[in-house]
Amino acid sequence: MNPQTVDSDTPRPLARPLGALSSWQERRAKELMLRDMSSCVRISDIAEHCNLSRSHFSRAFKKVTGYSPQGWLMRMKIKKAKTLLSTSIPITEVVYECGFADHSHFTRTFSRLEGMTPKAWRRAFEHATSHLPQPPVIDRDIPDWSLRDSLVEGVGQLRVQDLHVWN
Repeated sequence: MNPQTVDSDTPRPLARPLGALSSWQERRAKELMLRDMSSCVRISDIAEHCNLSRSHFSRAFKKVTGYSPQGWLMRMKIKKAKTLLSTSIPITEVVYECGFADHSHFTRTFSRLEGMTPKAWRRAFEHATSHLPQPPVIDRDIPDWSLRDSLVEGVGQLRVQDLHVWN
């Protein structure tokens, strides 16, 4: 797995900054943190897997990602939460699936990073996706293969009736 594919907000130059994690260390650290988000991951354990001290690992991780290990992991939890919130899974299940201790901690963290509560984010997502344009549907029962707008039934029906009047 390429470290660029393990969720990087911005593309990085090919040359790593001095004192940053090597590519294998970054990959291993991210894999260990993402393996089981619901469990408490100790930074000292991850640093040990990368053959570094805890403090050196934290500094090097921040040079590569722009975030502390805890900050990066929290952003990944919120990203996973947004993916789950885009489905019909209850918010209480999203809380525990993403590794938060309780609902209030999740709501505070989500609100701080996203600027709105999880419930408001879900409503905004549902509203945004419910208004996406859909391609017109060809209705084979109408002569001349007239197109009917599948999103706005009333307007679509008027268009079909207008086509029949003019034909």
